[in-house]
Amino acid sequence: MTNTTPWQERRVIGDAVLYLGDALDIMPMLDPVPVIVSDPPYGNSNHDGDYNAKLNAHRGIESKPIANDDADGMRRVVDATLTEAARLLDREASACCYFCSGGGGSGAPMFAWLANRMDSDGMAFFHSVIWDKLNPGLGLRYRRRHEMMMVGMRKGSRIRWNPAVKPMANILQASAPANRVHPNQKPEGLLQRIVEAHSLPGDVVLDPFMGSGATGVAALREGRRFIGIELDPDHFATACRRIENASREPRLVIPAAPAPEQQSLI
Repeated sequence: MTNTTPWQERRVIGDAVLYLGDALDIMPMLDPVPVIVSDPPYGNSNHDGDYNAKLNAHRGIESKPIANDDADGMRRVVDATLTEAARLLDREASACCYFCSGGGGSGAPMFAWLANRMDSDGMAFFHSVIWDKLNPGLGLRYRRRHEMMMVGMRKGSRIRWNPAVKPMANILQASAPANRVHPNQKPEGLLQRIVEAHSLPGDVVLDPFMGSGATGVAALREGRRFIGIELDPDHFATACRRIENASREPRLVIPAAPAPEQQSLI
């Protein structure tokens, strides 16, 4: 029987629905969501694996090409997902949080391009957040110890903010994970702070560039539901394992809304 769905695999794990496939094919089939938190390609030309090999060899992480990580590929896929975000995000209160590189480079650096893109075509730019990694990375001259996150929302809505979370500084400190299972893996504690701030218990958090599933782990731990999409089969398998483990952990908050399997999410 021929598979007519736009994904190669779909897994339901507790309050999470995970898709193996291209976000550009799957997002148009999703129902509206209030929050998107993701870590898309940075456009730093890590797609050939050489840069990752230098950074991750000492961590024991296998370097492999990162899809759409050249500048043109990054802009193409991020632009397309933001077009879908303008359709998917809640009309009343929404949040779209995309991590991006903190450095420069030739042409428009990603953080500048992303901020401008988040303020056009149905989206409205809200704020920038700095992730302070506490320890500087490799490099000459200025050694980067930060990355940035751009926060936007659907145009015409207001920013989605959890009233239980007090106002906080836009510099969030967290060390990078010591034992990474993905080259660009974010700390789960950092993602939990972002998920908690920009969503309510029971909200669906969407990650169109799921990677190893760190956002999904953070969402489940905060009592949110999760939809994740990943293009790479190996990273998808890792995300399934991590989210399976997280789904067995005691929940911080009991969701008020039904699980994704009980809703029409596709």
